[in-house]
Amino acid sequence: MDTNDRKIRLEFLLQKQKEKEKNDELQMQLAWMLEPFSTKESINLLDVEEKKKMKTEFISNIPIIEWVSLDLEKMYNKFVIHNVNSDKVASFLNDKELYTENLVYLFLQDDLPPFSTLPWVKMPLSKVIENIIHLAAEDSYQQYVFCPSPKFVIEFVEPDLITIAW
Repeated sequence: MDTNDRKIRLEFLLQKQKEKEKNDELQMQLAWMLEPFSTKESINLLDVEEKKKMKTEFISNIPIIEWVSLDLEKMYNKFVIHNVNSDKVASFLNDKELYTENLVYLFLQDDLPPFSTLPWVKMPLSKVIENIIHLAAEDSYQQYVFCPSPKFVIEFVEPDLITIAW
């Protein structure tokens, strides 16, 4: 094997190593995100194109402050729910005609624009509701659920408290 072949082989191996590290990091983030869910059934990781599409839709419909948090004060309706539990949230969403079996998208605050490295997952809204207590737990990270139809967002930023806006 000559020097040029070795160089090409080394570059190939380095590229493979970087891809493996990136994939390992993604899997770690995904596992951490999905930890609150009792089962992973009906939860799917978005591919790059679908994530880009949903992120664009999210950005065009939900006001963002300086690219780091949501500006829910600018939403038409905004409600805070304390002492979060599945029945209370399901009842609220039903009363406001927001509870459907449509798919919703869960993502972490750190993936708000312009950041785009963290995973987004999609699942039925019922999956979020049945695990809402764990998502709103004290040790959870700031995260959001976006529903494109009907358009609303659920914000998890404080323990045992959520904000729902549309």
